[in-house]
Amino acid sequence: MDISLLKRLTMAPGISGREGAVRDIVEEILGGLTSEVSADAMGSLIARIPGEGPRLLIDAHMDEVGLMVQHVDEFGFIRVVTVGGIDPRVLYGQSVLVWGTEPLQGIIGAVPPHLLSEKSSQKERVIPVDELFVDVGLHPEDVKSQIKVGDPVTFPGTWSENDSFLQAKAFDDRAGLFVMLEALKLIPEPGCDLYIVASAQEEVGLKGAGPVARRINPDLVLALEGTMANDLPGVPSHRIFARLGEGPEIRLCDGRFLADRSWSNFLVHLAGEAGIPYQVVVKKVGGTNAAALQVEGTGARAAALSVPVRYIHAPVSLLNKSDLEAAITLVARMLREVKQFEPDLFL
Repeated sequence: MDISLLKRLTMAPGISGREGAVRDIVEEILGGLTSEVSADAMGSLIARIPGEGPRLLIDAHMDEVGLMVQHVDEFGFIRVVTVGGIDPRVLYGQSVLVWGTEPLQGIIGAVPPHLLSEKSSQKERVIPVDELFVDVGLHPEDVKSQIKVGDPVTFPGTWSENDSFLQAKAFDDRAGLFVMLEALKLIPEPGCDLYIVASAQEEVGLKGAGPVARRINPDLVLALEGTMANDLPGVPSHRIFARLGEGPEIRLCDGRFLADRSWSNFLVHLAGEAGIPYQVVVKKVGGTNAAALQVEGTGARAAALSVPVRYIHAPVSLLNKSDLEAAITLVARMLREVKQFEPDLFL
């Protein structure tokens, strides 16, 4: 697998609604595999590789969580709102990039905790986003000339790699995009009528998925994600949903989604037959584009396959390379064998 592609994807900025830099990378790769590539009004990228068999839609979303400029005050401090779900606990003191007329590095600030009384209830509370600000270290007039309301704010790109693990921002869902593209390279002529979708605006309510599903009206859907791995100190074993190093997650349900059991069982069958590690997960939290894609149009059989990632929606996240490799191998095998899927055989 081409890890350099994953690095490019994670280093690119792409909050919801501003996915252009990520879309350009994906379009470059897909353009080398098919001539049928287009973008819709929401900003989602759709590629088709025509073929015989079921109409299969594979989706991975381009957007990452981040912030947006709400106000620049007279002192040059920048107030922001969140775009997507970010825990305020991860923000204070973090470095960010404000994408104004040019990228400006800033620091998320607040009233310093050592200025608060030891007895103050304020000292222990989580600072809400509306009390935070971004300081870019420029004179107020320079800030106002370079930054305007609505400009995106992202965590800066970072990359660290060893033999087994990777650290970077936005593995949710650049990991899913990477798995999709790498699997497609292995099986350039799949056994189906294939639609590859790099969707927009998943992190703000699965907004990009619906229009795509209505346009394509697929028979089968596979949503690829970077999902929460919570194999962490203090988490009881029955509350651990996915673990690093044990293969991709095949999700049967979450807070918004109930998977098609036969389609999911087909993935389990393919993995077991080939000795590909996987984890079957049932949970009632979170959500993916699978929830939207399965109910639009005339409806579709939907499954969700995810790479476990620690610390999603944070400035830096962590994954195991072996989980990426297993996910790519499984998706490639599915592309090759999808004609063999018969719902009644995998109930």
